[in-house]
Amino acid sequence: MKLKLATLILIFSLIATACGSGGAATPAPADATRGTVTLIIPEEPAALNYYIAEAAIVRQVAEATSMTGLTTVNEKGEFIPVLAAELPTQANGGLSEDFSTVTWKLKPGLKWSDGEPLTSDDIKFTWEAISNPDAGALAGTGGFDLIESVETPDELTAVVKYSTPSPGYLSQFAYGLLPRHATGAPADMANWEWNRKPVGAGPFILADWKSGESITLERNPNYFEPGKPYLDKLIFRTIPEAAAQTAIMLQGDAQVHLWPGEDRADYDALLAGKAKQVLVPGIWNMAIDFNLSRPFDKDPSAGAPHPLLGDIRVRQAIAHAIDYETLVRDVMRGAVKPSTSPFAYGWYECDVPRKYGFDPEAAKSLLAEAGWVEGSDGIRVAKGAKYAEDGTRLSLELQGYTNYEPLDRTEQFIVENLKAIGVEARIQNYDFSIIFGSYEDGSPRQVGDYDLLIFDRGFTIEPQGEVESIWQSNQVPSPDNPSGGNYFRWVNTGADADIAAAGSTFDLEKRREAYCQLGEKISDELPQIYLYIFQDGYGFSDKLTGYTVSTWGSMTWGAQNWKLSP
Repeated sequence: MKLKLATLILIFSLIATACGSGGAATPAPADATRGTVTLIIPEEPAALNYYIAEAAIVRQVAEATSMTGLTTVNEKGEFIPVLAAELPTQANGGLSEDFSTVTWKLKPGLKWSDGEPLTSDDIKFTWEAISNPDAGALAGTGGFDLIESVETPDELTAVVKYSTPSPGYLSQFAYGLLPRHATGAPADMANWEWNRKPVGAGPFILADWKSGESITLERNPNYFEPGKPYLDKLIFRTIPEAAAQTAIMLQGDAQVHLWPGEDRADYDALLAGKAKQVLVPGIWNMAIDFNLSRPFDKDPSAGAPHPLLGDIRVRQAIAHAIDYETLVRDVMRGAVKPSTSPFAYGWYECDVPRKYGFDPEAAKSLLAEAGWVEGSDGIRVAKGAKYAEDGTRLSLELQGYTNYEPLDRTEQFIVENLKAIGVEARIQNYDFSIIFGSYEDGSPRQVGDYDLLIFDRGFTIEPQGEVESIWQSNQVPSPDNPSGGNYFRWVNTGADADIAAAGSTFDLEKRREAYCQLGEKISDELPQIYLYIFQDGYGFSDKLTGYTVSTWGSMTWGAQNWKLSP
């Protein structure tokens, strides 16, 4: 397909403006093992500490600097050691016979980016910080509470003892170690200066951060892989507008483009000879989340039901209203695949039937049965509804995040689908820092002040920690549990049992069965509706080599191997 002329004109008209915001292009280096690579991101991360700011945009930057841990997952979905000398197993003595003790061995001679030794005490400190109840660690860091102690018999050895065996032990320290000497008190982790200027063990270190404009990383002279990274600098430029992003790639002023808005064929045709878009099966699973509790009542608990969404028949009607096939095929132009549950890829993939498929007439019948009658303008109002006062308009706010055109398309389509059954949905998009903010910052989903949320989320290869945080009944965010991830306020003892079963065995098939049972309960009770899974798209300059795209990584996964040719 060809881009429309208007789009081409807009792209070229934005070149001067877009390029002027960040200075002239860096000349291509004569030495292919050095140089500067510029990367385009739509919004800057709130911090580079992935334990307190887990939005996808954080990982794009942090994986090149602060998110360097004992292990990682390669492009094949396999755990491999990074700072660890080897993966602990029963065969090599690293995993005890009863699975309750894991012994980690560090590679010798490791240093932090400031030159200080990286030792087993930093493994211990990472546990102390993340497990501290006042630290503000977010979803995805589950399992640290299962650790009873971390012993450090020498500088290269950490012995981790669990109260209950943790099937996810290989991912426990995968998202970055924290340096005791360069951070602060564990309880104060949310306020560490380190969060925005980390001392790390990755291939690059933070050199400069111009808020709203750019983040510059420089080569880490103490990186543990000899001779790497090959590049001198990575510069992340914050460019919200999709057309401006493509313009910069077209001009040759950037070499990596996160999530291009154009279809791959259009993108490759426009940038032929300069760059191409590379797709990889993604983990980013788009879903609509329901708030099951009453918003704006200053009570974050699951106590009082939402006046509209507390009635499951309303949620069922919304599910029936969505034309999933048209959404995937036409609205998203085939760049996604259907999804019906959070367990849609990886070893834990489940075939969960969509219980409430596209059926507008069934949706209308459910709403009528639930006490919602059609108003004069076509939007329904309460007349004998379960929780809403008579005359209440069936109007809901649909919250998403800014500066992502595929999400905009999805939101507009959902609004039209809901309008057809008499439900008004008002789109309200926020910056990443608000949508994915903390309880202390008053993020609407955390404090329970929202109706509907729509965004994409994804699991790593080991999902148990996130599953526990997101769906367990005792993980509703509150002043006493500010890092809880159950922002639907969904309480289901059967789901709790499934989660416990998945975390109580090292047998992957038994764990998958438990996750599938949880997925079916989500499909039945509808704290969420799953829509589709993205393929991850990255634009890469033809001058950049050595990159590997991975379902389990970010745009900077393996950046130590990148090379730039003249």
